[in-house]
Amino acid sequence: MGSAVFPAKKKKLEAMINKYGENMTWHTFKINFKRDHPEDWELINSAFESYQRNTKRGKNHPMPHPDKYLKNMYTSISTDN
Repeated sequence: MGSAVFPAKKKKLEAMINKYGENMTWHTFKINFKRDHPEDWELINSAFESYQRNTKRGKNHPMPHPDKYLKNMYTSISTDN
């Protein structure tokens, strides 16, 4: 799923690194992502809810919970640096 959930993901993550520093904590990333990119946070939640609605009961879908999705993004940028 990755970048398809919201546009310009890599560019926005790079901007966050530039603004908050390479050593930002998970907590700092989470709070500031939601504050700086509310439209993208809404897109992530909407995508998750859509998968939830359209997946048959007892089946899994590829979209992690929005907080886990954000944590995965944080992990990807914290290990890239």
